[in-house]
Amino acid sequence: MKLFTLAALLISISITGCSYSIAEIDISNAEPGCVRDCSKTYSQCVSQGNQIGSKMETLRACREAYSICVQTCPPK
Repeated sequence: MKLFTLAALLISISITGCSYSIAEIDISNAEPGCVRDCSKTYSQCVSQGNQIGSKMETLRACREAYSICVQTCPPK
């Protein structure tokens, strides 16, 4: 279910042409469990964004946080 939610989110972002997509962030060397945790946090961040400010600013901030999170994951 979590992957479906993340996939739906990514599809909706790509349809809008958003430049704040997380698709280009390299996760190939990161431990998969950690990446899943980062994805969950990203999804929560984006879903809360509609309540706290502009959509584009929320996506930018959430993408930046996701990128940092993935960078701190241990290697595979």
